[in-house]
Amino acid sequence: MTARDVLRWIGVLTVLEGLAFAIGGRGTARFLARVAPGWYRLWLKPLDSISPLAIRAIGAFQVALGLRILAMVPPAPTIVRLVASVALAPTNALWQAAVARPAEYVFDDLLRQFVPPGARVLDLGCGEGDNLARLLQAGLPFGSYLGLDTSPAVLARARARFTGFPKVDFVRNDLLNEPLPSGEFDLIVSTWALDRIEDPFALIVRALRQLRQGGRAILLFASPPRDGRGGFPRLVASLTGRHLYPASIYYGLPSFAVEEEFSNGLVSLVILESPTTVSAPISTAPP
Repeated sequence: MTARDVLRWIGVLTVLEGLAFAIGGRGTARFLARVAPGWYRLWLKPLDSISPLAIRAIGAFQVALGLRILAMVPPAPTIVRLVASVALAPTNALWQAAVARPAEYVFDDLLRQFVPPGARVLDLGCGEGDNLARLLQAGLPFGSYLGLDTSPAVLARARARFTGFPKVDFVRNDLLNEPLPSGEFDLIVSTWALDRIEDPFALIVRALRQLRQGGRAILLFASPPRDGRGGFPRLVASLTGRHLYPASIYYGLPSFAVEEEFSNGLVSLVILESPTTVSAPISTAPP
């Protein structure tokens, strides 16, 4: 077992214990005091003198610490990935319900505006194909779809999800360190992927070279809040392997057209388009 494996398991055990304290409070501490070895009970004894709320706060801190350790040594064993996924599930659900959904309403509306008949669509960081599902659900007349992602496992699930759909392909691509597939595209999209890339600007500059005249790129990503209270979002971002960059990094591009912010800048939506086209207003009303 390597040092990285040891750190991974320390991270796993820290997350598990933190979850137990966050959920069970003093009851968890008393249970562990009965079944744990003597050397381990030494640190449990002081917990009897603090409030249940403080015990739960300690548990929450342990979860954050354990996830930070796992972020430093990316999980490999299946159980590590499972624990990290379970621990982050409440955060992901809150993000989707309170932050992501309003921005995705706008993104869906833009797809209806910007997908011409026969359009070639390139999806950067496609994941399991959620953007393809949007195109199909809206009945948009696109001609072909190419999804790129770095994870073979994720791409395998995407292929299984859309088996039998014509002119649809999912390809593994490192995005930053490999050439993008050749050809021109009418629409380039990316949702919740650019904040997982260390240098998203470099990727977009390369991708725009393959944007057909009159085509557009729609980017949706997490970004740092504008009010300066970005400490907690940045902590969560670091725990989940994200990199928060503001939409302003794209301002200098000649193709920059429109920016829309959500949740005080925590989410940014950017439209890039050929300089010869005219910017279209963003509709913020849900369909």
